[in-house]
Amino acid sequence: MDIEYACDSFGHDVCHLSDFMKRAKVCALIVVKPGVGTFEKYDLTNEFCAEENAPPNGPAKLYGVASVTKSITSTVLAHALAARGVRSKADFENDLRKSVGEFLPEIRSGLLAGYADVPLDHLLRMRSGIWWSEYGWHGLFSGAALFAKLVRIDMQESVIAFAHRFGFRSGTAKFNYSALDAAVAAAVAERLLADEPLTHFFQAGLWAAIGAESKATWGVDNTGLVIGPCCFKASARDLARFGLLVLRKGRDAKGQVIIPEAWFEIATKPSDRFSDIGPPFQNNGCRLDYGYFWWVRQNRSDFTAVGRDGQFVHVFPHSNTVVIQISDWHAWTNGAAIECETFRAHDALVSVITEPGRK
Repeated sequence: MDIEYACDSFGHDVCHLSDFMKRAKVCALIVVKPGVGTFEKYDLTNEFCAEENAPPNGPAKLYGVASVTKSITSTVLAHALAARGVRSKADFENDLRKSVGEFLPEIRSGLLAGYADVPLDHLLRMRSGIWWSEYGWHGLFSGAALFAKLVRIDMQESVIAFAHRFGFRSGTAKFNYSALDAAVAAAVAERLLADEPLTHFFQAGLWAAIGAESKATWGVDNTGLVIGPCCFKASARDLARFGLLVLRKGRDAKGQVIIPEAWFEIATKPSDRFSDIGPPFQNNGCRLDYGYFWWVRQNRSDFTAVGRDGQFVHVFPHSNTVVIQISDWHAWTNGAAIECETFRAHDALVSVITEPGRK
């Protein structure tokens, strides 16, 4: 099946899905519309996403999804809150107003302790006010690179110990994309579980609830805490199952409530509290807002998780459709432009997957 869509936002040229798969280096693409049909395609030449000692592209392969993990982290946090009896929107908002320090008292220690008074709502919207440079200055002084070395790779420091390095508050709620905010959010989620590791809670809870075919893998720090901003691997089909749980606002395929619907009414929509200081950082070619670690397309209902190499869990509530895309963009090289085309390709796919029996 080939699909046509507008190459640019002005509709001057027509592009085709077959060309997009090559140009966007797509390794896996799945579109699911419950009760109607599924479209599934992989780069079987293995020109893209080729990894040493890894299986070829296909349903059995576990794909690294980079910052898509952040959206999974916020959803697992919601599940942890629900396990403590949180149900209504008012219940969630009450806990979201609490500070990180109320959940993680040890983060108050030390000279910096910037996260101690950050409301959980601000943390999940990446408006913590903590000093952080995700990309650095001309590639230098990147907080994300330091986090990768000390926490992820060398495992010299835990997430909490590392967080103590970044304590200077800016005094504003300005959006600042931050891997550390997502790492601290995962620490909050684990603390909500008392003595149960978040890895076990996730696998036995949310991942089992979606009917996952494969066990996902998730990198941890030196205390065993999952790395909230990244380091998650799963099959494309299981990512689609996760997307369907979000599409159904927390219900599994049998209709059982796993996470209360009220969470998704907050998490997948931008906040109206920050209109006075402007929207977050956006791709100017296809402007985006932000929810709880979900990117929200402006003036639309759809929202998506996005990974730096072109990974997407894209949810279309009004069309009752989920799109999964795994690409090989090599850390967002020309990503801003190809992301906008990706959205147009996804829109076209969603509009086509409408007839019963279409595959």
